[in-house]
Amino acid sequence: MSTHTEHAEHGGDIRSIMTGEAPKSARDNERKLNFWERIYLIEIFKGLVNTFKMMFRPSTTIDYVGEKSRDNQRHIPAVGYRGEHYLKVDDSNNIKCVACFMCSTACPAECITIVGDQTDVDEFGAQRFKAPDVFEIDMLKCIYCGMCVEACPKDAIAMSTTYNQVGTKRGDFIFDKARLLKNNDEFMESLGLARSGKDKDGRYPLSPDGCGPDVTHGVQPYRQGLRQDGA
Repeated sequence: MSTHTEHAEHGGDIRSIMTGEAPKSARDNERKLNFWERIYLIEIFKGLVNTFKMMFRPSTTIDYVGEKSRDNQRHIPAVGYRGEHYLKVDDSNNIKCVACFMCSTACPAECITIVGDQTDVDEFGAQRFKAPDVFEIDMLKCIYCGMCVEACPKDAIAMSTTYNQVGTKRGDFIFDKARLLKNNDEFMESLGLARSGKDKDGRYPLSPDGCGPDVTHGVQPYRQGLRQDGA
């Protein structure tokens, strides 16, 4: 009995124990391959047939460098897409931001840094921030939630449809005020608009209700409409 127990512990099955035969290995249970299966030529030929079929099908990928400018291949983000940030300017090319810190306060990622320029004094003698001396966004921390855009009471910050960000060092992704204003210029130019967002008909298609760059009302309903369009 002890012999059977030791045999079972070493991998023997019940049948081999009862009959006294040597247990079969996994290789003994394998199906024997015929000649054509062993030389594997038929399977190689089947694989090559599938390969040649795919070679003559239209390509579904894009040669990014060579084809990204084609109209039928260009990636066009959907309405409401949140890409790179930009800072808006008014018709006098003055930055619309008044350094109220609403965007940096609302930012859940804490990626916005603002240093206000104390350029005015209120009726109590306290200095007020009327423009940002420093405005930086750390794009490596940004989660593209759009909360900064929602919070801005002056419609001074927005997000373009630019999605391709390339850099060689971490500092390339710290967008300062100059970079954010440059983003504004490039985005407006791509849309055929002036720096302030004005079109040839004198309208402001990117401003709430088209009411111009100095808007201080109607921002929240406008943002809600954008979210519904992009849903």
